[in-house]
Amino acid sequence: MDLKICGVTNCEELDILTQEGAQYAGLWTGIDGHPRNLTDAKFLELAERCTSITPIAVCIKRPVSDLWALLKNTSVRHVQLHGFNSPRDIAFLKDKGMTVIKTVHVDDTGASPIDRLIDAYRSNGCDIFLIDRFGGRQEIGSSGVSLGSQMVQRWMDRLDGARIWLAGGLTADRICDLSESNGIEAVDVDSAARLNGGEITRKAARMLVIASSPTNLFQQVTL
Repeated sequence: MDLKICGVTNCEELDILTQEGAQYAGLWTGIDGHPRNLTDAKFLELAERCTSITPIAVCIKRPVSDLWALLKNTSVRHVQLHGFNSPRDIAFLKDKGMTVIKTVHVDDTGASPIDRLIDAYRSNGCDIFLIDRFGGRQEIGSSGVSLGSQMVQRWMDRLDGARIWLAGGLTADRICDLSESNGIEAVDVDSAARLNGGEITRKAARMLVIASSPTNLFQQVTL
């Protein structure tokens, strides 16, 4: 199972992810008012530094045409649309050659405000669906609270045949359990990689990498 650690804000954090073996680094853009939102200049600096880790542009409200203007001269070819995008946004980015990850916000009852758009997202070329807990339109990311296993399974069934990632309050313990199951390609972590909500720490990142590794690799690391 692959690991994405989100909300990278500086070179030191990015180096930790790269050195510890995470596969993806989430770089936030267009998430106004959040302390981990990056200026365009900082985004470009960090994107250029991603030589052995895959950068993902994570965006909520930024228009996709504006986003493409930022990305087109970089090596960033993965975009996570974390807001309430139209299927046309998927089609636009796919036409530019991007790998598109669409967040599916699911509340504690299993409902999602974009349920009716899933088929349209598929037909417009969405590559990956990211299941994440939804706490309302003012709380659509980094809630630190996980979605119940039953609701995750319901949505895995709903998205059958698609590539599926999972986010939302994931700890190393839960990732260990998930790594032994089928159907989830990658986990997306933010809070668990940090100490008291601060910067990403090496120890936390290492624990998450080990937790997401296959059992045979885990045994090799810990022997």
